[in-house]
Amino acid sequence: MIKLFEFVGRKRGMTSEDFHAYWRDRHAAFFSGTPAVRQLIQRYELNHRLPEDYVRTRHETEFSGPEWDGVAVTWFNSLEDYRALQRLPEFIDFSARERADFRADSNVAVLTQIGTEIVDRPGGRARAELKLLCILRRNAALDRATFYPHWQKNHGGLFQDIPELNEPVLGYDQNHGIDIDGAAYDGVTEQWFESLPAWIDSLSAPANYERVAPDVAYMLDANSIQFILAGRPTVVVGS
Repeated sequence: MIKLFEFVGRKRGMTSEDFHAYWRDRHAAFFSGTPAVRQLIQRYELNHRLPEDYVRTRHETEFSGPEWDGVAVTWFNSLEDYRALQRLPEFIDFSARERADFRADSNVAVLTQIGTEIVDRPGGRARAELKLLCILRRNAALDRATFYPHWQKNHGGLFQDIPELNEPVLGYDQNHGIDIDGAAYDGVTEQWFESLPAWIDSLSAPANYERVAPDVAYMLDANSIQFILAGRPTVVVGS
């Protein structure tokens, strides 16, 4: 099974309220109500950016970048099913309409393997009110064979072994990118927290400055890091 993460922004002139209403109702209805599409996907969810995130003051440790409105995540049984969806006439027509009426042109996406669990606190994801989704690209000095074990064992290990990093995290998955032609990103981080204030407080932990920041500088292209803070997802297909 594989996952597709699509970071989505609204068209110029569209309000965030109108975007989320369209995405939740009209966009979702296509996926839930089109049999040919549902046959190819196992799960489809919409991660809406939190309203509070649009207006809050940024923490000094945050990376700047495009301000996305949401992340759509699709589960497929195989890469072949993903490619079949891209060829489906109904999906091609639907995507063209959305580019004209709804989506910005600068959306980005990455295909990944099913996530590797780094932290999985019992019942944590179910009670989390905040989900961070971050798309990333490895440092150009690292090849894939070096990057992925380091991301999982060394970087992930910081959140397993250091209490002040581990305790605020209710769940943490690393979704490693699939090596296909044209892949512009190397993966997606998903982290679950109790709330937005809990996540903001976690950024001030000394270990974030002393251990996480240097490791991020080593393994990632910092200019490529893009993320959103979402609430509970809208599950359109699957459970």
